[in-house]
Amino acid sequence: MNKPEFISFVTEDNIKLNLNLHRAKNNRKNITILYYHGGGLLYGVRDDLPEIYINQFLNSGYDFLALDYPLAPESKLDIILKSACEILFFYLENLDKVFALENNRYVLFGRSAGAYLCFMLCDRLIKTEALMPMAIISLYGYARLDEVQFNTPNNYYNKLASVPDKSIEKIISDSPVTYGPMNLRFALYIKARQEGTWIKHLCGKKDPTKYSLDDEKLKEFPPTILAAATLDPDVPYKVTKTLSKLIPNSYLITIYKEAHDFDRDVNDESGKATYEEIMQWLENTIVM
Repeated sequence: MNKPEFISFVTEDNIKLNLNLHRAKNNRKNITILYYHGGGLLYGVRDDLPEIYINQFLNSGYDFLALDYPLAPESKLDIILKSACEILFFYLENLDKVFALENNRYVLFGRSAGAYLCFMLCDRLIKTEALMPMAIISLYGYARLDEVQFNTPNNYYNKLASVPDKSIEKIISDSPVTYGPMNLRFALYIKARQEGTWIKHLCGKKDPTKYSLDDEKLKEFPPTILAAATLDPDVPYKVTKTLSKLIPNSYLITIYKEAHDFDRDVNDESGKATYEEIMQWLENTIVM
């Protein structure tokens, strides 16, 4: 994989966000994949996608741009969404000067919470009549925070050892966090899911319905490819199934196993097959 170019951006709230730009060298399509990582908005890093999958995008001719965003609970969801929107517009408005890209064709790609951000950003783009993505790639994502399973204790995580309050106190910072490796912050997510307080970490006292997309909004979305496992312990499969029915021109990939981020293990054949299917879908759907 070629070494990425490193770009920085500072939001209106003085939060520094970084971006990694990987340029395709051959068979260039002049389409950029904008990638938002997962982690429940509590943890995660922009460069978490395994190299094998980034290379698939590059070898297929797509540029690949991985972006930071602020994490909760240090930053509440209003700031997270505002920052994600700002960095997207930073990309759209600086294609030539900063990114040296030839055109503004792009695809939004998110895994889990990153897919949620993609959906919320798409809604913002529609409202502002801004340039829409050519497509959305959603792996085990969601578009609503008021799902019952998100706001109640999770049986899967309650099989794990309980996380002490003191451990969480050591994790949470006094300043915004934009790069949260799993080994440092995953305990925060585990505890939140064990207690059913995950969404409260994101929204505070605000109604999570405010941060959820209704059916009518989803009907305005561009072509979308979705993938999820039938026994996903984090995001119920029915969430993805419902999205596939509501979004026009959508395509659903179903993984028959108990897993959430099934593509994290690069030796998992279901991950490899999913990305091959994504590449073919992109070729058939948006490449002209």
